Amino acid sequence: MHGSLALFEGVLYVGSEARAAEVRAFDLDGRELAHVVTFEGEDGGAAAASGIAVDEDHRLWVADAIGERLLAFSLFGQRLADVDETALAARGRSGELGAPIAVISTGSDDEQRLWVASKGLRRYAVRALPLGSGKPTSLRPGGDPDELFHGVRGLAHAGDFLYVCESVAGRVQVFRDERFHFAFDAGSRVQRFFPVAAAALGDGRVLVVHGAEDGALLLFDAGGRLRRVLAEGGAEEGRLRAPNDVVVEPGRDDRHTRIAVIDRDGTRVQVFNLEGRCYGRFPDFGAE
Repeated sequence: MHGSLALFEGVLYVGSEARAAEVRAFDLDGRELAHVVTFEGEDGGAAAASGIAVDEDHRLWVADAIGERLLAFSLFGQRLADVDETALAARGRSGELGAPIAVISTGSDDEQRLWVASKGLRRYAVRALPLGSGKPTSLRPGGDPDELFHGVRGLAHAGDFLYVCESVAGRVQVFRDERFHFAFDAGSRVQRFFPVAAAALGDGRVLVVHGAEDGALLLFDAGGRLRRVLAEGGAEEGRLRAPNDVVVEPGRDDRHTRIAVIDRDGTRVQVFNLEGRCYGRFPDFGAE
């Protein structure tokens, strides 16, 4: 089971999977605003909302790692696009998608691109698919064109910076203007660091989810130094059990910045601030 998050214009979109994949919309107080879409795989098979993003044209993009495809929906649930290897091969761009686990949208209009991360050990695990003009590009892990990404699970961006969470390698790689900048880990404070998601704050700091069974929400500074553990592992409220994703809504200061984290196999969403205070969980989220 897996949960995913996207935040757009104050609305929190929550992707989950059970018998089928679905995306629902909430406000940050936990009130459900809409059921956006439910979808299955081909011939009624399994599907996953492995990663989700909402672009400036109000389109919901869903990375379906099970179905090895990228889907687009309107925010009213209308299916707009279905991109898989077959579709890319028809355009002479085969081998670009793999099993997409995360997606983010950058730019707008003719400069819009979808950054898509694929599972596994891959050289081209993080690629930009242009929706307007331009050619597909890919990030070079460690700046080395022959190196591989090791288990990419999450992507984040702010300005010129892209953050790539490599769960298998236990590190976050930072790219500036699509060039490798540096990489960081959690040091000795977190054993077997397993980064699965990140959210950039825009001031250089970045939140990273440690996705172990007893997980954690970690705050790093612009140089990749761990500054604070905002939430530690555990099943009770205010702690994290197998977290999957994180998003942030900036406020005027750390106290008023709100952070949403999904954990417990995609069945619980909790809201924190940057001082580590937990405002509680979404009531009855994930209940049948």
